[in-house]
Amino acid sequence: MKQLKRMTALGLAAVMAVSAAACSGGNGGDSASSGEEQTNFSIFAGISALSPDNSEKPLVQQMNEAMGVTIEWNCVSGDTLTEKKNLILNAGSDLPDALMAASLTDNELLTYGGNGLLIPLEDYINEETMPNLMKIVEKRPEMLATCTMPDGHIYGLPGISEMGFQYSDGNTYYIGAIPQFTAINTDWLEAVDMEMPTTVDELHDVLVAFKENDVNGNGDPTDEIPLSFIFPEKNGSWCAGIGTLLAPFGCTDYQADHRAIEDGKVYYQAATEEYKNAIAYYHEWFEEGLIDIEIFSQDSSQYIAKGNGEDPRLGVFVWWEIPEVVGEERAESYEYLPILEGPDGTYGVNLNEMGTTSHNSFAVTNACKNPELLLKWVDQMYDPINSMQAIYGPIGVYWDEEPDENGCYSMRELQEGETAGELKSKSELLGPTEQLAEDYGTYYYMEDRAQERLNDLNDFWFQYVDSTEYYPSVTNTAEEIEVINDKLSDIKALTEEKVAHWLRDGGIEEEWDQYLQDLDNMGLSEVVAAWQAAYDRYQKALAK
Repeated sequence: MKQLKRMTALGLAAVMAVSAAACSGGNGGDSASSGEEQTNFSIFAGISALSPDNSEKPLVQQMNEAMGVTIEWNCVSGDTLTEKKNLILNAGSDLPDALMAASLTDNELLTYGGNGLLIPLEDYINEETMPNLMKIVEKRPEMLATCTMPDGHIYGLPGISEMGFQYSDGNTYYIGAIPQFTAINTDWLEAVDMEMPTTVDELHDVLVAFKENDVNGNGDPTDEIPLSFIFPEKNGSWCAGIGTLLAPFGCTDYQADHRAIEDGKVYYQAATEEYKNAIAYYHEWFEEGLIDIEIFSQDSSQYIAKGNGEDPRLGVFVWWEIPEVVGEERAESYEYLPILEGPDGTYGVNLNEMGTTSHNSFAVTNACKNPELLLKWVDQMYDPINSMQAIYGPIGVYWDEEPDENGCYSMRELQEGETAGELKSKSELLGPTEQLAEDYGTYYYMEDRAQERLNDLNDFWFQYVDSTEYYPSVTNTAEEIEVINDKLSDIKALTEEKVAHWLRDGGIEEEWDQYLQDLDNMGLSEVVAAWQAAYDRYQKALAK
């Protein structure tokens, strides 16, 4: 096994300390009666669908060796993660020592922290136990504030990701500011002798031409899909939603909770006139057969399979980038579709939520007999080179074997048939990591596709942005969480049910007022008030 490229003095000291304990009679294995002797830990962890078990990952093996510990992993991916996490937390016994990348919610952190199942971590966040995290806190002192819950405790370790660009207004915006791009097949445009559309009505005419002609030239005039996306967003396909397609009508609803902000006021986008007008318009397209009939059922794998098949089938599609859907070679046939003007000659583009911090990636349970050593182990992930490998993949697997003359690592060349996204999913170690803006060019270079995406945001997409307001990462009080958890799920379910019905069957104009009344009866105003209160607290904290 290739050794760590970078090992802290703390790690070596820990190995020596553990070895000394073993020589003096400690069992050095399973959990022992003395907390200082526990070196075998169990962790419940979320992983991507393509990922191997964490025990097989070189970075984990290196971290274990550096700290003299053994980790027993229970790794889960996909839809079963939440189910299995809930079984563990609700059982309250036979707990793992920690939960990593388990999508812990604020409610879970507060509830299970408050009842003692999750232990407070703030006393362990110090120079002796977590020196790597403390180096980040020195640079970003607000980081601990964003993970401190309303009861004053930290139950989930923080993470930070600052992959962004500085726009001409002098502000920095992050890579998810516009999470969905729309692409169009320019070969097909040429085949039907039409120009790049600039209005939504022009796109309609282009899609009709795609539908009525054998534009992929395979002799089957029925296999072309003029427009495809996924509604509602499911199975991790957050970047395939309808968001950018709403822009001609004055909104861009990227966010799963349909939350947005304007002039400091939070609102629910799926209850606006702009949203209603967009869905009414696209119902006509659905009736004409211009929209993929499987938008309500397909997952991201099925979606991508349509783009990567033997023959090109997608005329216009929505995704994070072009090559991941259609492959590197076929991507040359696609260009980004600009934000289109609506029937009234205008458009509206708002930004997605862009918080750079998280606080749910690692929590320790009361079953852990030696949280100090376990937190020393996980602190290794905050080392910049280790974070680099956790986020993307190991040196020699995702990155070149050696750094360049500047001491920076570059992503290795992709082999035939590989995509950067798939390689990352197979190699990443989900958990608490750091990714500061100054890391790029100091430790590693930004991956090509990420840099290209930031360039695309800066050079192309941001020219359409009307407002640079966005809803940040916030923490909610127990009362706010109760309101949100009690009401939001049903509210979103109603929205998804109704919008799917209106896209497919029509009737939105006749049913809209009743829909708004139903949302009000279900407590939408209370949910928005909870969002607003958390946002206002965040703004006050920034002003201090």
